[in-house]
Amino acid sequence: MRFLRTKEYLKTAYGKVPDVEYFTGDMEYISTYYEQCKAEQQDDFYIDETTWNDLNIDAVYQRINTGLSTAGEQYLYYMLHRHMNRHQFEQQNELVSLVENEPDTRQKLQDILYKVGSYRKVDITGVLRTQHTSPFWLSLYLLLVLMLPVSILLIVFCGVYGAIMMLVCLTVNGIVHEVRMHQCDLEIRTINYCVGLACALRKIQKKQHPLIDPLLEDSYLHLNELHSVLNIGPVVITSKNDMMSIMMTTLLLDLITFELLKNRLAKHHKDFFVIHEAVGQVDAAIAIASFRKSMASWCIPQIDFETSKAFIHAKQVIHPLVDNPVPNDIALDRPLLITGANASGKSTYLKASILCALLAQTICTAPCATYHASHFRLYTSMAISDNIRSGESYYIAEIKSLKRILDETGTRIPVLCAIDEVLRGTNTIERIAASTELLKALANKGILCIAATHDAELCNLVDAEYEQAHFQETLTEDTVLFDYQIKPGMATTRNAIDLLKLIGFDADIVAAAHNRANSYIQTGQWSIN
Repeated sequence: MRFLRTKEYLKTAYGKVPDVEYFTGDMEYISTYYEQCKAEQQDDFYIDETTWNDLNIDAVYQRINTGLSTAGEQYLYYMLHRHMNRHQFEQQNELVSLVENEPDTRQKLQDILYKVGSYRKVDITGVLRTQHTSPFWLSLYLLLVLMLPVSILLIVFCGVYGAIMMLVCLTVNGIVHEVRMHQCDLEIRTINYCVGLACALRKIQKKQHPLIDPLLEDSYLHLNELHSVLNIGPVVITSKNDMMSIMMTTLLLDLITFELLKNRLAKHHKDFFVIHEAVGQVDAAIAIASFRKSMASWCIPQIDFETSKAFIHAKQVIHPLVDNPVPNDIALDRPLLITGANASGKSTYLKASILCALLAQTICTAPCATYHASHFRLYTSMAISDNIRSGESYYIAEIKSLKRILDETGTRIPVLCAIDEVLRGTNTIERIAASTELLKALANKGILCIAATHDAELCNLVDAEYEQAHFQETLTEDTVLFDYQIKPGMATTRNAIDLLKLIGFDADIVAAAHNRANSYIQTGQWSIN
């Protein structure tokens, strides 16, 4: 009955917004596989922490993740960071399309992965690292077990002394069992999870799917190296059979099994790394296929991996986290400067644009109608804040964020970046002067930059290097309306002063502010009266 309920749940949950719980610390556990790959420099480029936080990709991850297995959760998190080449992209898209187009195959895979389960606290990356195991505990357990038949022999030859020795052996074994099982609880759960992953891949292999097998062929070879692990099976933590529980405690069978499995996995950590990745890749593919079905609009992106010239052309781009999003097009062969009022849609457009490129390159799924672009290294400089602990001001943090983009060199892969409110952390004169030179420098390096600003002066200063676009508002007597549609050219309206009136400021203040602004526009100087 449980199997039928599980099967029905997996069937109905597919294609829906995931209902997965996250608790404090879960994202740190989920990120461990990515951190391991990053430490070992498995890929040549990863989305950096600034870009990740600017785009709130933790929330995007949670929108995609279906949470079937720990390996799948960790691999999806890693996928959203990594830089794929053409082969990896095609292989991943092929797997996603397969589970998307074959419901029966997908449901069988879901059932296998669901039984593996998700236990985020297990330290899988500990198994993935080279470990030097000690024979101490295994030797001790075997010695304690050996003392039992010795004590039986003593009963035969020495009577009461043998009985006393047996009682002592049973007591010591019981204490050692209780203490060590408690001490090794997380390690045992980790080892059992690893055995479960290996068993899951073996089940997938036994399905003998003509399209899945070629994609996972290499991992099957590594699975063969772990046949002894599969033969031993997981550590039995609890048993409903009282007699079996007594035997486990007396003979330390579960602890001996644990040590044997730990030693085998330590010896074959490279093989398990491949197995973890293979199972995670299958699980992540199911999550991506479900994400595709749940989206109102998406497409398989067309990415040019060969060109060194940056370009992006996408139709009806939406932000996957925005309810009732307004689609906008992106058509860029050179940088873009966007102007417009506050809340008009500039920041959302920047995030949607970069996020569209990121999802296209990482999960082979672009949240738009059509997508054709070069391959990118992606950066943002948006949600800057003061760093109180290091004593850095907003401006210092901002220029460091911008410098990391300008310093991007040494690769033929184009760069796409988004900058929201260029150098907002300093005074007007220096901001416009520095922003002009910074934007020109980015353009001259061939970086495809999408920048937003309130400084209309920048439009003329960088007109030779940047396309111009804007968002526009409609001001009525009692409200301001936005259509959130990007339009060509620079903004021609201003509403900051009029918004004072809508909020309820005194009419004299509003009129005086308009007069002062108009005077500056006419004379180029601020009136002190």
